[in-house]
Amino acid sequence: MARPFVRLFLLILASVLALAPGVLPDARAAQTKDAAKAAPPAKAPSAVKAPTAKNGDGKQAKAPRNGAVRPDKPKETASGPAPKKQSKVRVTDVQVYSGQDYSRIVAVLSGEVPFRWQLLPPDPASGGVRHLYVDLDGVVIPPGTRSRFDVKGDVARKARLGYFKPDVARLVVEVENLKSQNVFVLENPFRVIVDVQGEASKTPAKSPGKSAPGKAPSDKTPEGKARPGKLPAPKAEADEPPASPGVNLATPARKKMARQLVEQLGLTVRTVMVDAGHGGRDSGARGPGRLWEKDVNLRAAKLLARHLERMGFEVLMTRTQDKYVPLEVRTAMANARKADLFISLHCNAHGDPGSTGMETYSLNLASTPAEVRVAARENSVDSKRISDMQKLLDELMHASKLTESRDFARSAHQAALAQARKSIDLRDRGVHEAPFYVLLGAKMPAILVEMGYITNPAEAAKLREDKYLDGLTQGIAQGVKAYKERIERFAAN
Repeated sequence: MARPFVRLFLLILASVLALAPGVLPDARAAQTKDAAKAAPPAKAPSAVKAPTAKNGDGKQAKAPRNGAVRPDKPKETASGPAPKKQSKVRVTDVQVYSGQDYSRIVAVLSGEVPFRWQLLPPDPASGGVRHLYVDLDGVVIPPGTRSRFDVKGDVARKARLGYFKPDVARLVVEVENLKSQNVFVLENPFRVIVDVQGEASKTPAKSPGKSAPGKAPSDKTPEGKARPGKLPAPKAEADEPPASPGVNLATPARKKMARQLVEQLGLTVRTVMVDAGHGGRDSGARGPGRLWEKDVNLRAAKLLARHLERMGFEVLMTRTQDKYVPLEVRTAMANARKADLFISLHCNAHGDPGSTGMETYSLNLASTPAEVRVAARENSVDSKRISDMQKLLDELMHASKLTESRDFARSAHQAALAQARKSIDLRDRGVHEAPFYVLLGAKMPAILVEMGYITNPAEAAKLREDKYLDGLTQGIAQGVKAYKERIERFAAN
């Protein structure tokens, strides 16, 4: 009897609720809302990729009606609108370092990208000025990025950054009196570096005084076809032959080389750039008891500068305090100030605390796993990357002073080792060659000295002592003096 009554009551109640507005949500609305939650968001149509610059095959951009070829002019300035297709890689900085007849322009990027570069013929419409451009594919120039740069020097006058195409950023450098040029990359972070060298000026660089830090301000390549800048494909290991033995200046050929070197250096070695490796946020290797490589290097650099000054050399320093200096800036400082020699001081490190000894390097391709390991550590890249870059580095170093640097390395190494062994039984690890970023692009003989293993407890204890570093750097200075005297002696005979 109760069941029919209950059913009737529920039917009446449902009717009342259905007629009352806002009491129950609309069924269709609820279904739509549930469907919206369950359905995935609609996929946006893929963007159409803009065409890349055609300069990679050597073709120039379309000339204006008056016949003047101006393919280097950016379509938009760096402060203009960004391309519609946003890229994860962006320009983070553009740095300029310049001297009297040398300039280095560095484009710092947030990631690795392919690039091309080309040196255009002189432009009659602009008084014979030449334009060297670098196209960076898929790069965004953030709003507010500086777009124009005055380069104070006799070779590079101006530089500008802008969009050549919606997905191609272009860096253009205006040059005059150009002798040679080079474009290469460094990593961590990824940087595209433009080096331009002008005809040597007869006016010497202004002397900065004793132990002044160098002011922060390879080479010939055919013209015409744009050069691809992408790193070569990875290889399992370098296939270059071992480095040749050191130079014997007693041979007639080496006497001729010495005479040429003396002429290039202005009859003698006057100015030495001393580089204290690492610094600032780059601490280098760590030894026992929080002994940091950057601190040892700086103490040694100041001691070496003092010994060289006493011998009559003018000394420049890449840093005189705990400051970060990018690797590409260090040789740029030496080039801009026309230093005659470059010495970079470091401490070695190894996972085996039993590793000991001193070794000295000049710039060249690495030929042993140990040389690759040391170069990888100092360059802040992994060992495999060093092997991948061997062919690229080989191209860059054609015009470098490899022979002179190798002989300079031997002279400094032997003298420093002899002096250090007066206070410690220091193992001789020899003179080697490897592709160090800090030596790349140096226009003068350049070496890197690994003063000892900071990861070895006994050698780390010695590296803490100023007395030991004083003797070691005194030996390096004596090696500089011996090298100077030797090339002058053979040049005179």
